[in-house]
Amino acid sequence: MKQKIVSSVLILAAFFFLEGGPVHAAEKGERERTFVRALELFDNAKSPDDYRQCAALLEGLLVDGYQNGAVYYNLGNAYMRAGDYGKAISVYRKAKMLRPRDEYLDANLRQALSVAPGKLPQAPPPWWKNILFWSSWLSYPEKFHAAAAGWTLGALLASLALLLRVKKLYTVSIVTALVALVISIDAGLAYADVTYTQRGVVVKETVARKGIGERYEPAFDQPLKDGAEFTIIDRNGEWVFGHFEGVGDGWLPHAAVVE
Repeated sequence: MKQKIVSSVLILAAFFFLEGGPVHAAEKGERERTFVRALELFDNAKSPDDYRQCAALLEGLLVDGYQNGAVYYNLGNAYMRAGDYGKAISVYRKAKMLRPRDEYLDANLRQALSVAPGKLPQAPPPWWKNILFWSSWLSYPEKFHAAAAGWTLGALLASLALLLRVKKLYTVSIVTALVALVISIDAGLAYADVTYTQRGVVVKETVARKGIGERYEPAFDQPLKDGAEFTIIDRNGEWVFGHFEGVGDGWLPHAAVVE
C-alpha cells in the first residue's frame, strides 16, 4: 500500500510540474481531480471494464492538443490490464516521445509487444536516428529547449567576438550555431513524428484488403490481430492503407485501428 501511495505521488508530481505546460488554474484543478479519480479507479479495479472506465477518464484529459507523458503512461497501463494490447502499445509509443528515459515505461512497452496476439516484426529505425545518436535520449520538448539554448549561446558568443575582436570566439560561435542547427532539425523531425503521426496499431481482428471496401480480396493469408503495428501510407474516407513489416501492404477499416 505504501508503495502504491509513493508511486502515485511521483506520477502526480511529473504530471503537474514537469509536463503540464501553462494552463488556467481552474483547468489545471479539474485535470488534477480527474487524474486522481483515474488513479483511484485503477487501484480499485477488479475487471477489464473497470480498467476501461479508468482509461476513459484519462482519454478525456488528452483533448485540444494537450499531451502529457504521465497521462499516456497510466493510460497504457489501464489498457494493458483491460487486455486491449493494441491501444496500450499506441499510447506507450506516445509516452515514449515525452518520457524517453523512463525505465518502467520501456519495460511495460516491451511486455505489451510480447503478449500482443498481432505482434509483427519491428521496422528498422529511421536513418537519421542512427546519425543523431542522442535522439532517443531526449523528449521532443527537451530538444526544442536545447536548440533554443544553443542558438542563444551562439548569438551571445558571436556578439562577444564582434565586441572583443577575439577570433577564437568567432570559431566557437560558429560551431555552437552548427550544433544548434542540427538539434533544431532533430527537434523538427521529432515534432513532425508526434504531430503528423504515420503510425497505426490494429486494435481488433480485421482483414486487410487489396482495395478500398469489403468487396476486395484479402491482402494477406491471415487476418490482422490486436497489436499489429504498421506504417500509414494513405487514407481514403473510412479506410487506411498501411505497410506491415514482414507482411506487405493492405487497406483496412479505420474503425479497427488507432493512430
